Amino acid sequence: MFKRTKVTDGTATGQGPDAENWDGKEVGFRKKSKVPGVMITQYIEKLPEGKSHPDFTRKPIALTIQEGKFAFFKAIVTGDPKPTVVWSRNNGDVSDPARYQSKYDPNSNEHTFEMPHVKPDQADTYKCFAKNEYGQAMVTVVLNVIEVGFKMTKAPQQQAEVANCNFKKVLKRRSKVVPKAEEPEKKEGEIDPKFWELLMSADKKDYERICAEFGVTDFRWMLKKLNEMKREREEEQAEFVKNLSDLKPIHINADGTASFELEFDLLDPSSSIYLYKDGEMIPYTKELGDKMKHCLRKVGRKYIFSMRDLMPEDAGFYQLDVEDVNMFSTDFKMVDFLVKIQEVKAMEREDAVFECVISAPLSKLMWFGKNMPLEQGDKYDIEVSEDKLIHRLVVKDCMVVDKGIYAACAGIKSCNAWLVVEADKGAPKGKKTARKTTRAGGSGTDLQKVAQEQQQILDKEREERKEKIKAAREAAAEAAAAEEPEKTADSGAGKDKGAAVKVERIDKTSVAATTTVAGDSGSGHSAGKASGGAKQDGSHADAGGGHSAGKASGGARKDGSIADAGGGHSAGKASGGAKQDGSHADAGGGHSAGKASGGAKQDGSPADAGGGHSAGKASGGAKQDGSHADAGGGHSAGKASGGAKQDGSHADAGGGHSAGKASGGAKQDGSHADAGGGHSAGKASGGAKQDGSHADAGGGHSAGKASGGAKQDGSHADAGGHSAGKASGGAKQDGSHADAGGHSAGKASGGAKQDGSHADAGGGHSAEEASGGSRQDGSLADAGGGHSAGKASGGAKQDGSLADAGGGHSAEEASGGARQDEPLADAGGEPGITSGLSDIHAIRGQPAELTVKMNTDCDGAWFKDGEPLKSGGGISITKDANIHKLTIHSCRDTDSGLLRFVSGDLSTEGRITVGDVPEFDEDDLHKFSKPVIVRVGQNAAFKMPFQPQESLTVSWFKDGTELKDGGGVKIVREPNHSRLLLRDCLRSDSGEIKIQLKNPFGAVEATSQLIVLDRPGPPEGPVETVETTSSVIEIKWNPPKDDGGSAVTNYIIERQERGHSLWTKLGDVSAEKTSFRDRNVTHGKKYSYRIYAENPQGLSDSLETADSIMAGIMILSGPPGKPKVVSTSKTCINLTWTPPEDDKGVPIIGYQVEKRKKDTNQWLALNAINEPIEDVNYAVKDVTEGAEYEFRVSAINESGAGDASPPSAMACAKNPNMRPCFKDPEDFLVVRAGNSVRVKISYEAEPPPHITWLKDDEPIAPWINVINTEGMSQLVIPSSKRSDSAIYTIKAKNSVGEAFFDVEVRVTDEPKCPGPVELEQTVYGKVAVSWVPSPDQELDDRLYYVVSQHDSNTRMWKTVADRLFANTYTAHNILPGIEYHFRVYAKNDMGLSDPSQSPTWGANSNRVPISSNGVSSMEISFERPPSILVPLKVHTPPKGYQLYMTCAVRGCPTPNVSWYLNNTCINSDKNYYITNSCGVCSMYILRVRENDGGEYRVVAVNSLGKAECSTKLTVRD
Repeated sequence: MFKRTKVTDGTATGQGPDAENWDGKEVGFRKKSKVPGVMITQYIEKLPEGKSHPDFTRKPIALTIQEGKFAFFKAIVTGDPKPTVVWSRNNGDVSDPARYQSKYDPNSNEHTFEMPHVKPDQADTYKCFAKNEYGQAMVTVVLNVIEVGFKMTKAPQQQAEVANCNFKKVLKRRSKVVPKAEEPEKKEGEIDPKFWELLMSADKKDYERICAEFGVTDFRWMLKKLNEMKREREEEQAEFVKNLSDLKPIHINADGTASFELEFDLLDPSSSIYLYKDGEMIPYTKELGDKMKHCLRKVGRKYIFSMRDLMPEDAGFYQLDVEDVNMFSTDFKMVDFLVKIQEVKAMEREDAVFECVISAPLSKLMWFGKNMPLEQGDKYDIEVSEDKLIHRLVVKDCMVVDKGIYAACAGIKSCNAWLVVEADKGAPKGKKTARKTTRAGGSGTDLQKVAQEQQQILDKEREERKEKIKAAREAAAEAAAAEEPEKTADSGAGKDKGAAVKVERIDKTSVAATTTVAGDSGSGHSAGKASGGAKQDGSHADAGGGHSAGKASGGARKDGSIADAGGGHSAGKASGGAKQDGSHADAGGGHSAGKASGGAKQDGSPADAGGGHSAGKASGGAKQDGSHADAGGGHSAGKASGGAKQDGSHADAGGGHSAGKASGGAKQDGSHADAGGGHSAGKASGGAKQDGSHADAGGGHSAGKASGGAKQDGSHADAGGHSAGKASGGAKQDGSHADAGGHSAGKASGGAKQDGSHADAGGGHSAEEASGGSRQDGSLADAGGGHSAGKASGGAKQDGSLADAGGGHSAEEASGGARQDEPLADAGGEPGITSGLSDIHAIRGQPAELTVKMNTDCDGAWFKDGEPLKSGGGISITKDANIHKLTIHSCRDTDSGLLRFVSGDLSTEGRITVGDVPEFDEDDLHKFSKPVIVRVGQNAAFKMPFQPQESLTVSWFKDGTELKDGGGVKIVREPNHSRLLLRDCLRSDSGEIKIQLKNPFGAVEATSQLIVLDRPGPPEGPVETVETTSSVIEIKWNPPKDDGGSAVTNYIIERQERGHSLWTKLGDVSAEKTSFRDRNVTHGKKYSYRIYAENPQGLSDSLETADSIMAGIMILSGPPGKPKVVSTSKTCINLTWTPPEDDKGVPIIGYQVEKRKKDTNQWLALNAINEPIEDVNYAVKDVTEGAEYEFRVSAINESGAGDASPPSAMACAKNPNMRPCFKDPEDFLVVRAGNSVRVKISYEAEPPPHITWLKDDEPIAPWINVINTEGMSQLVIPSSKRSDSAIYTIKAKNSVGEAFFDVEVRVTDEPKCPGPVELEQTVYGKVAVSWVPSPDQELDDRLYYVVSQHDSNTRMWKTVADRLFANTYTAHNILPGIEYHFRVYAKNDMGLSDPSQSPTWGANSNRVPISSNGVSSMEISFERPPSILVPLKVHTPPKGYQLYMTCAVRGCPTPNVSWYLNNTCINSDKNYYITNSCGVCSMYILRVRENDGGEYRVVAVNSLGKAECSTKLTVRD
């Protein structure tokens, strides 16, 4: 029992400070603890220095534990002086040392409260008190104890003591699911409550799987009841929770734990949550983490239940309840591997297959490759068989890098194997081989067989559940059938509103047709007389096996003995024939309905009366010592007399059922043999054996007299088998008669064989006399096997013998035809049955008629299972001359059985089986009749349940053609249903799908429709133009031939204007309308249209108009005026023209210009019609220099381009003559000495001018290069000097004129610094600054000076004079007491020179130096070599992360710092950002790369020395 505590406000025994331990101080001040849940009371207002009240640094944790376990609480307290700790409980005493122990560990300062072997009554709220003289601290903790064997159905009661000493009974929750140990015995038809609990928490897609698992087939009833239960459950849940959602069933996670989840909001946060497994409560924790197996965590609204350390016993049915209402149920199943994955060796670029078989269906396994989870994709295929037992992983296109360990995980079970990929040695080097189409691997076992065996086990379990459910319904059906035995059963196979059901009734009440054959009368059933023919030695052949309804007489064998009357059932008299020594043979096995007498054995003793059941008298025969043998086994309903044994004593009358008299024949010593077992309804007489003794009258059922024929020594053979008439065995090789064998309803006579003996009259059922024809030696051939309802006479063979009268069923006399030697066939003249009975199948509730036709008018009697039949009780027996009829008006199950007609010694029999045509359940039929609608490329599945039946054939048809398994068709046949799967359906797969169930009683069919949806076909064309005007174009089309399986919803029309590439959507029209009027057209323009048909699956291909359609009638403009050439150049010809005189009343929107090259006939358009030239002039730029052209122009309106104008005069593409002129030249150029000088001058001139360069009006030196190109000239001085400074003149001259232009080139360098600077004060507040000129002043007339000033107040340099061409400067506002410094720079076009420093002016400049009186002073120097203050640290950043590396360096003068990576300087590498600020040297890498790893070194150097430090950088993946 799971006991929960109740916290009371009062103080019970043992709670709080008592008189023994505490001084009674209870008045104090409340204090707040740092630990939540701790209540502190301080006794005094102000604590002395260094003292403190008690407090908890670790409080006890609530505990839920199983009964009998070790429970304990731990606490750590602080306080000065050291507190005393006492434990108590709310409802009880803790003074019993055997149950409660308080301990203290001084090393860890832990106070422990232990409860060994905890009991349920110890569940309570416990309190821990810590007290010293300054106060006390108290904390409460709850202990919950789970009683061993707690059951959800117990409804335990908990007593809670209150102040008034009354007890209230607390009613605990009760669940429908109980533990297996307490499950009551289920009644037949009762459904497990787990079924409903699982359904209420499952998705709708899982309903079918759960129903199949629990054997529920009535889905309509299930859904109706489920909805009712859901409404009730939701009302109960609404009392405690709201917003219940996101239910996820239990599953196994990648970390090996199992969990399930759900979300809800508790209306009362104090509501209790319980977890159960198979009806038993399980403990869980929220705080202890790994110390307990089960855990329930809350994350927001989500509750997550998980369990770790999974074991097989963890499988079960889990539930989560809030108070007494179930919120969620899930079933956790464990599976195992029946066949594990095996090692695979694959060649490179070959597919590898891992496959396994699990013990229970699972939709998905977790596959791992090299410790990484694998998913379906381009590299891996994950396949699952239809029964979800076989799982495969296909590693496609294996490469060497794919080798490793691969694993399959199913819950806590897993298996793994190696994938070994071998390189293709035959592949050419450097080339990638083609992918192989073969697959390597597999388990090496027949997985399908293993899966089928496992599926059979699962199906058997499922069928057992179904049988329990069906039992109640079947019992009710049987009771109803018993109450209304005469009621006619429903002949229909079920009605259905949606499906067309066709039932083919098979009426098998008619008798066989007359057949005349020239072959053997065969094995099988003979309803006539079967006489054994003679064999090679003249003996008669066996009258064959099978069932004989007539007389079976054993024929003679080699030694003249009569052959056995055969095995099988004999309905007449079976007499044992004599064996080799003249003894009679056994009267055969089987059931004898007459008298069974044991024949004598070798010593002359009668043989056993055989095994089987005898309905007559069974007398035990004497044994070797003259004693009588046992009257045999079997059941005897008559007299059973035990025969004498060896000492003359009588043998036991035996067990078994005997309805008549069974007499045992004598054995070798003259004793009588056992009268045998078996059922005998008549007299069975055993024939004599080798020593003249009578053979056993045999086992088996004999309804008549069975006489055994003689064997090799002249003894009679066994009359064996089931014989309903007389069976006479034919003679064998020695002239003995053969066995009359089999089931014979008439006389079976065996024909003679090669030695003149008669051949066997064959096995089987013969309803007439079967006479074997003679063979090569003149013997008669076998009367054959098969079912003969008439007389079968064997025809003659090559030697004149008669041929066999053949196999099969003959309803008339079968006379053997003549063979090559044309002997006459036998023709019997005895009365017989010309048309006998055969096995038929009758439909329940339908009439059945059995007819027997005799060759003479004689009386007969009908029997069913040995009992005589009379008219009445739904049966009519009539006779019309020689035709006897038995009519069953309404067949019932009780009418099934063996019917026999007897007329004298003749009889015929047939079995009637009553059953039903297969039927479909109406709900299943209705569900199947609904069309299956899929899209192209999807799979279509059909499933039809049915009741399991024997001899049931299931066939599937599509549009009348039977479907076979293979290719894209998969047919699955299960005992209770059949499924059809059509893969990758095409539109042509649409049609009628039919399933047919067929058994011997008839056939039933159910039809459905497969509709494969696709996009519709394009609308039928051509597109017709209904109307075209200047403002409207109307078009018309026809609907598509194929609508794609769903009706066309609308048509979409798009339009393209001629000359444009863009298609514009105009709109859509409904499917009923197949025309469209385009009102947004422009007169004269042409348009193309295309139409799409649309259905829910998408758009069809388009139907497009063959030609463009023009809006209205075409009206073209007249020709414009003749174009005129305005100007020409080598790259352009400018044209102009006048508009046309007659525009035909249509506005002109532009012009089209065409050109024709001289000596050609082709006019080329310079602009498209949809890109008209809006102006009446145009610059033709697509010309070739020197070529001659003529031009013409056409006016464009809405209808297109009109007539062209007359062509223009020929124009040549060349420039006109013009005087040279220069374009935007630069007249000044400054170049640093040593660099090259490049002067570029562009010009225009026609014809091209002659270019000349001059330097200072003199020809240029030879080393100066001049490069002339079309329209530009360049002067190049490769390495300039100061002497190259000059004025360069370019001269361009042609036949029209000439032009000049001067360019000043100055070659210079940075100026040298000025000379010494002098200062002189002439006026107060002014200082004259003078300096010696720079040496470059004479060489560079553009050189000037710049003066900067610095004072001790601002301590900054500022420019006070610029562009000074003199060597003096007067500084103003010079104040006393302030030091001034001046710098003078020389500057030209190249930049500033180094400064010339002036002496200090101002304070202390005139101070008299102080004498040291001979004492020398030591100068203090701050210079020092570099040193590393903070070295570099080791770094191991991950790849792609940023890195910041620093160190600290000092030195005077400031050292120069360099960074090195693997002895390579990286100061200039842009991948590293390096700074040095006040001696802190930093290096920053934005994203670390693999090649950034290595040894980093920092080197600091100044004039006094060097220092360095280093570190290593390791880059992690």
